[in-house]
Amino acid sequence: MISTSADLTRKSLLNINGSTNGALLEAIEERIISSLGDKPNSSISEIAKDLRVNRSTASKYLHVLRAKKKVAFRQVGPVKLWSLEEP
Repeated sequence: MISTSADLTRKSLLNINGSTNGALLEAIEERIISSLGDKPNSSISEIAKDLRVNRSTASKYLHVLRAKKKVAFRQVGPVKLWSLEEP
């Protein structure tokens, strides 16, 4: 069986953070927050590339973090630029 980069990323996250889905979710959320701390005003594609996850996965977690009021976006033409929510 051939492993994709997404499979390898998922496995490495599980090894780092335990074997529960909750830990995987938190790990991805933390990586997104860290990425946006380093590179504010990033597009979903840039975040996905930085985290080495699928664009739809990055989008899903960005919207979860938005619901938690941890990140925000501004629309610039067809692109959403994401950044950390101001305190």
